[in-house]
Amino acid sequence: MEEFGSVLGWITAVCYFIAVANLFVKQIFRRFLAKLPKDSAFKKVYQLFMKLIVRYHRYFGMAAGAFAVLHLLWQILNVRVSFSGIFAAALLASTALFGVAVAYGHKPALVKTHRPMALVILAVIIFHMITKI
Repeated sequence: MEEFGSVLGWITAVCYFIAVANLFVKQIFRRFLAKLPKDSAFKKVYQLFMKLIVRYHRYFGMAAGAFAVLHLLWQILNVRVSFSGIFAAALLASTALFGVAVAYGHKPALVKTHRPMALVILAVIIFHMITKI
């Protein structure tokens, strides 16, 4: 029983890290790679990688939110309650919902909330993984 909950948690974490990579790959490109010549092979490969991350960011974010809720429900029903896990799942699910509102509800003002929340989640997830309290 615990193993399935752990798998759901790790799937959540992987989806989250792929989704949050969107911010970092863009920053790396702007700061370091945009200055490279247009015919740079490394720049072209990185742009392809960045295009994939940016294109699928929303789907990995939605998956992270969904798997967080599934992980939370599984843990509550079959294993044990973790308050740090409840907090992490609530933050992740709400951030995913904000992302959906930004992408499909055309609410660009929510980006100012969505991005910082995504970074706060990192600290909460790490705290949850270490303590599990």
